[in-house]
Amino acid sequence: MQKWSELYSHLSSSNPSLSGQLIQLDSAELPSALAIIQGYHFLAANQATLNYFESAEQNFVHATPYDFSPRIQSSGRNSVEYGQQKLREAAKGNIVAFNWLHISQQGTELPTKVTLYPVKLRDENVILVQFTPMDRRGKRRTRSNNGFEGLPKELMSITLEDSAEAVYITNEDNRILAVNKAMCRICGYSAEHMLAKTPNELGFEAMLNANPLKEKGNWQGEVWKYRSDGSKFPAWQSCRRIYADGTVYFVNLFSDISEKKRLEAKLTQQAMYDKLTGLPNRFHLIKILNKAIEDIKQHSSMIGALMFLDLNGFKNINDSFGHATGDKVLQLVAARLETCCLEDAEIARLGGDEFTLVLPKCKNKQEIETFSDLVLSLFDAPFEIDGQKFYLSTSIGISLFPQQSHEANQLLSMADTAMYSAKKSPNHIRFYNTAIRKAAEKKLHIINDLRHAQSLGQFSLVYQQIVDLESNEMIAAEALLRWQRSNGDILEASEFIPLLEETGSMVNVGLWALEQACTQMALWHTQYNNKLKITVNISTSQLEHPDFVAMLTKVLQQTQLPSDKLIIEIEESALIRKPILMSAVLSELKQLNIGIAIDDFGAGLSSLSRLGSLPIDCLKIDSSFADRLHEPQGKELCKAMVQLAQTLNICYIAEGIETKEQKELLATMGKGFGQGYHFGWPATAEVFASEALTQQNLKRRF
Repeated sequence: MQKWSELYSHLSSSNPSLSGQLIQLDSAELPSALAIIQGYHFLAANQATLNYFESAEQNFVHATPYDFSPRIQSSGRNSVEYGQQKLREAAKGNIVAFNWLHISQQGTELPTKVTLYPVKLRDENVILVQFTPMDRRGKRRTRSNNGFEGLPKELMSITLEDSAEAVYITNEDNRILAVNKAMCRICGYSAEHMLAKTPNELGFEAMLNANPLKEKGNWQGEVWKYRSDGSKFPAWQSCRRIYADGTVYFVNLFSDISEKKRLEAKLTQQAMYDKLTGLPNRFHLIKILNKAIEDIKQHSSMIGALMFLDLNGFKNINDSFGHATGDKVLQLVAARLETCCLEDAEIARLGGDEFTLVLPKCKNKQEIETFSDLVLSLFDAPFEIDGQKFYLSTSIGISLFPQQSHEANQLLSMADTAMYSAKKSPNHIRFYNTAIRKAAEKKLHIINDLRHAQSLGQFSLVYQQIVDLESNEMIAAEALLRWQRSNGDILEASEFIPLLEETGSMVNVGLWALEQACTQMALWHTQYNNKLKITVNISTSQLEHPDFVAMLTKVLQQTQLPSDKLIIEIEESALIRKPILMSAVLSELKQLNIGIAIDDFGAGLSSLSRLGSLPIDCLKIDSSFADRLHEPQGKELCKAMVQLAQTLNICYIAEGIETKEQKELLATMGKGFGQGYHFGWPATAEVFASEALTQQNLKRRF
């Protein structure tokens, strides 16, 4: 083995201990089985290795370690992947030792301890590998008897002939010497037609290299084959070079894997695409985005954009008309996006009502803004299903690559954050920037603090009086929630209620507020005026809770507050979301003699058609109408609200009254009630009692 000796003499290492190891391995009385690996292939091997693997040098050199291994190791790991992992680890300069199951050229199992030494061959990095047998006597395991040796050759021939796998055997000239029945059936040729011809002459192999065994003794992999009618099909083929009676034979086995490929394609489709819309899903989007990020690096003057879309108003459709209708709306949205944007952007659906568009190459930010306006315009026309028209809009958050990030998930997070900011912007489009990031970080800190606010006793209630516009007598007080953070900041309910909803804490906090308000009013009944009522804001999530009525009933029992002295204020949106459930809940509350008011009436999308059918006692006219009382149109709008209440035979409370003029003007429109700074600011229970309740008692005496 002159070549081996010459190559081994040029091996070196900058590590002194490893240099000593090289000398020790070379001078050992019993030579170790050694080989040199470059990349993933054997470059050379000593005679001890060739003997160990029962292989000729020409079969061993250029082969890979996993060519002499089962496909799966006893640990369950794939030999190719695991072997390459170990080689990469050694290539980083580490000495790596591990146990491995090899198989010799003749099929003998070889439990082996493998040690990889990172060394230099002249100036190139290579790996010296040492194979150490692992059986108790230090010798390789004798070849196990699998039973074939004792069978007649005629039986083996029949087994091969009737195998379900196609088999053909060729000589060194690649001419076919034998084929089995499966070969004829799968490819459509007769045995007579194939014998003595090469696969290339028959045209059934679609391979660049007709003989993959020129460099090594065995091979397996996926190939394309042709049938006699010219149709193409994928196949899994294994080839092996065999020496028998001094002659070289090549045994080829393959099977048609068309059905397997079809199943894989179907599974890939399911894994990569959204089932409802047929658009790429989140997993597929990440792949699309990673490719776009790599491509944009070749075009330094271009920018890429990820647009995150969320549908405004979709939840109301789902809640009011059901998920089946909601799904149809999502399909229509997907179709509209595809029709108008597919040539310019890659579209995906993340789930729910969230969609994304990837714009891979844009000249400038203005081009992205123009495209965003186009997307917004797609929602100008309603979506029609079974004669019903649904109006939606969208909010768009945009992140840019590679300027803002080279990482797909981070870009997605940025666009998502920008989208939430876009919901509050006038044009519903926002590019991710530092200000949005800081706002998102602030929101995160607030949410983290909010999770512990109740346990730390940071919530409190303040009270504001509601006054009869004619008599100026206080008839009720509204309980308003406040949160004093650890840093001393006091936040109004509108600043943190949406976050309580988001974190799922609204029901618990709302119940606490209800208990506090009822307890306080019950106390004031004994101290001041037992005719006063308390109004408490109830969120939609509280109303939708299955135990809400039971919880409210329990609060009234515990606090001993008469039920007719409690008014709950609900949002207009509660009338639209789950209308059947809301109607049932409100009816139960009415049976308990609890008052029901619609809060901020007129500020949102009023469901006028439902007002007459629901047990509503009062409309609280939004403060924005009082602000416009000095305008002719504002005055008429407010008058219309009052007349609506009168038509429905219910009372009204005008919010936001700050001046005497506003109060007197409203009083001329019809009997009703008012609330606002003109009558008093929200105050703690102590201040409210000393100022509002005490003064009210004095007025009543005189």
